[in-house]
Amino acid sequence: MTTELPDVDVARVFEDSALPALVTPRAPGTDLVAWAAANNEAVRDLVLSAGGVLFRGFEGTADVEVFRKFCASFPHPLLDYTEQSSPRDPLGDQVYTSTTYPADQYIPFHNANSFGHEFPLNIWFSCIRTATKGGRTPIADTRRVLAALSDDTREQFESKGILYVRNYYDGMGVPWQETFDTDSREEAEKFMRDGRIAFRWHSEGPLILETRQVRHAILEHPKTGDKVWFNQGHLFHKASLDERIRPLTRQFNDWQLPRNAFFGDGTPIPDETVQEIFDAYTEAELSFDWQAGDYLMLDNLLTSHARTPFEGSQRLISVAFSEMFTDYEPQFAKYGVASLTA
Repeated sequence: MTTELPDVDVARVFEDSALPALVTPRAPGTDLVAWAAANNEAVRDLVLSAGGVLFRGFEGTADVEVFRKFCASFPHPLLDYTEQSSPRDPLGDQVYTSTTYPADQYIPFHNANSFGHEFPLNIWFSCIRTATKGGRTPIADTRRVLAALSDDTREQFESKGILYVRNYYDGMGVPWQETFDTDSREEAEKFMRDGRIAFRWHSEGPLILETRQVRHAILEHPKTGDKVWFNQGHLFHKASLDERIRPLTRQFNDWQLPRNAFFGDGTPIPDETVQEIFDAYTEAELSFDWQAGDYLMLDNLLTSHARTPFEGSQRLISVAFSEMFTDYEPQFAKYGVASLTA
């Protein structure tokens, strides 16, 4: 890698991949926050070129507040974590834990909020404390994932989009209050109307709220023009249910599950297509061990991320987001709006 930046060395983590670029200090005591503030544009150019940058070997970076200052040194304000599909704990000032699923679970590849009508263009990870064993954050180039899919699969998703179905049950899954970050039904309804999310409240039984939304599967990056595989259809799909909760498929039909995904026209996505998507991610996967103090800055459209199981309760990976993409009207026009019928 020939990129030149002042006071740091730029190299590769993997010999055969530019993702992620590795940035290390040339001299001890280099202040990463001050350096990033002085080199914002060059760093962002490197992120767009490589898909992501790993900052390693800087002193004093295994600290949540230092991480927040680093992320906040870039031009766009940090964002709240909205329209949640998985649980995170706040660490303060728009910094969150990584997804808090149990340590023995693998979290498949995804891009933050890629099922939404607005989503962050930037996502940062910091390793505050490493796990005793495991706990990697594998990454994958979404252009490579898209290229690995068959022509038929790409054409189906590009022409139809994805229909996401969510059913919020009492005591099951992420509560609607966490998803919409409010206890107010009126505020939740405003978000859903703004995002063209069809919804229906229920007053009896365990089902509280059902929603449906049609979204993209493939997007054109607003800055690079690259087509990217950018969705969570494979994660929402019933074929991805953990073995421990797969009995839900006997309790509920496909439209009643806590979450599921269909083609945008409501037709089923075959299980073998979902497996093809997982295989494409596996082919594109890149994975490295965290070191305490590492910061990983990703372009959220160009690069997806996952999590491997880990041992040790001390693991702490913090996350932040910025630069919300909101120019979604062309996608609404392309795929239409979901509806709920009786």
